[in-house]
Amino acid sequence: MTLCEEFARQGHSVKIISRMFPGLPRTQVLNGVTHRRVRSWSAPKNRALYRILDLIYAFRVTAALEKSDITITNSVSLPLVLPKAKAGLIYVSVARNPKGQMGIYRRAARLQAVSRHIENAICEQSPNVRHLVKTVPNCLSREFSSAIGTTFGTRRKEILYVGRIAREKGIHLLLRAFNFLSREYPDWKLTIIGPHQPHLGGDGDAFLSELMSLVERNPESVRFLGPIFDEKELIQKMGQAQIFVYPSIAVAGESFGLAPLEAMACGCPVVLSQLECFSDYLKPGINGLTFDHADETGETLAVALSRLIESEELRNKLAVNAIATSREFTPQAVAKLFLDDFRSLLKQHVQSA
Repeated sequence: MTLCEEFARQGHSVKIISRMFPGLPRTQVLNGVTHRRVRSWSAPKNRALYRILDLIYAFRVTAALEKSDITITNSVSLPLVLPKAKAGLIYVSVARNPKGQMGIYRRAARLQAVSRHIENAICEQSPNVRHLVKTVPNCLSREFSSAIGTTFGTRRKEILYVGRIAREKGIHLLLRAFNFLSREYPDWKLTIIGPHQPHLGGDGDAFLSELMSLVERNPESVRFLGPIFDEKELIQKMGQAQIFVYPSIAVAGESFGLAPLEAMACGCPVVLSQLECFSDYLKPGINGLTFDHADETGETLAVALSRLIESEELRNKLAVNAIATSREFTPQAVAKLFLDDFRSLLKQHVQSA
């Protein structure tokens, strides 16, 4: 939505066709973007039924589509059925790790990967479409972009995690690392923000209890706050913490990782696992630190955290460079990458016609 509004702000005609929800009108204009909503369903667990319903939804979207220069879609079926006479160039957004299916999208003008990690996966799995692949990253929201360069005042002796409370996020490694740190730095706190409920992407009550049982000492130093959806409140949390940690072990699950970039925009030094998806913005030792997420003891993570706890100079250096990096991911900066790619594709299309 942020990018669509930025496209509109720059004078482009932008229309979004999406699912109809109770309380939302069938058509409306918001911040320069025209919305049209069509009937759909919640995704069923049965895969075969999901494919059928997705195809029906694709035909409904096609019927609602007006003649366009570029049509961006992340639907499974839509790129296969869109008539090019209406859609113009088909631009497939790939925001999740592919599972070998991208080769069916040969009709597309572009397969837009949100990270080089996704780009590499597409090219490896589907070499027949590698010539269509280009990385154009996600962008920060307007709220987080506005926070870049904000002075938050004195930060707390606090380590912060924001994300889903799920096993693949490596929170157990963070708690084990914090157990090591608590012996030497008893005045430091750990705050964990995010949902554990399955319908919000968490792994449930049993997993939350499992995590809580890992806290060996100073249990009052570890807080599970639940989810925070208000961006202004999240910005305050990231602006108050000394260190942000994202210890994900989801080798096949992470595609970009926006939360660390949001923390960087708030000037909070980050410590991340060594997943490839973070390499688009993280430069170890320059704007953040990494640790070996294969170390199940949490000791490697504890060492990285202790470096930051011990050195205010290192924290300040990483924070300054992180803020500079985050400016490359504002809506304006990322919109330019998209628009430049659109123009290039349209020019190629005209020349080949």
